[in-house]
Amino acid sequence: MQEIKTSKFFPIAKETLKYGEKYPYSIYRRVDERIFSLLLQKNEIFKKSTQCFMVDENNTKLYVKDDDKQYYQLYIQNHIRELLEDEKINIDVKATFIKEIASETMNDLFESDVNCENLSKINNIIDTTVKLILTEKNAMYSMLKVTSYDYYTYTHCIDVATYAIGFGTYLNLSKEQLELLGRAAMLHDIGKKKIPHSIITKNGKLTKEEFEIVKSHPTFSVEVLKESGESNELLLKLIEQHHEKCDGTGYPKGLKEQEIEVLAKIISVCDVFNALTTRRTYKDRMSSYEAFKIMNNEMKNHLCALTLRNFICFMGCNKDLT
Repeated sequence: MQEIKTSKFFPIAKETLKYGEKYPYSIYRRVDERIFSLLLQKNEIFKKSTQCFMVDENNTKLYVKDDDKQYYQLYIQNHIRELLEDEKINIDVKATFIKEIASETMNDLFESDVNCENLSKINNIIDTTVKLILTEKNAMYSMLKVTSYDYYTYTHCIDVATYAIGFGTYLNLSKEQLELLGRAAMLHDIGKKKIPHSIITKNGKLTKEEFEIVKSHPTFSVEVLKESGESNELLLKLIEQHHEKCDGTGYPKGLKEQEIEVLAKIISVCDVFNALTTRRTYKDRMSSYEAFKIMNNEMKNHLCALTLRNFICFMGCNKDLT
């Protein structure tokens, strides 16, 4: 049995391992804290053997080397539909699959050029998420469990999309509306690619001048997407309006409540809630109760009152997560 002591490893879902399949990466099981043993060689067919008992154990965790992480994630991405349709796979694992794919895709989107190919990947993630939530009873609860507690722009986008799709489902929006809402929420901050990195990652409060630069990001988001061939005007409008406020003090156009799209109001509430309940380098995360208190009291003229009230009710249905 080959044992590896020095390499770094990435945990994978053992539910992906099936008899008769072969994988473009070697798979390892953990022996103890620092020792991993080879379970399946790269491109070797997984057959019934004594090793199967190792996989069937409840405490068995599987890994790939960090160098093979990209190949594992590509495998998940290419097989996501069949994995989500597999009734033997736990809903929590399915939610993790989606979160992992979304994280890699959004990170790539922020680190590289925005083009039709990676925007198509975003569409597939949203379609898959909507389908899972509409077909699996506890999917929304599982999706919310894998939202992030630490704030990064790309994970924030994923979490806002998760909240928005779940909330939209609670509001009985159509499948088409959910997909549009999810796409807009996922891409709402893509314009921050054009904001200096030093401002985005600043450890502390922004100066007035820096905040004026940040306020350009909804407009930049629209520009980036248009440059990439996006032509859905409603999608672009939702993204542009996610920082508008009902009293007209928002940006970039200073719209008032009746001028703001209903779906943009949903994104705005989800955006604020996630920002308040995630940890940053200069502040700890708030509890849901603390966040709702601020949203109700200090932001009552900014957020749509009906949307906020419904969102609180939606989160109340998932009270174990609040």
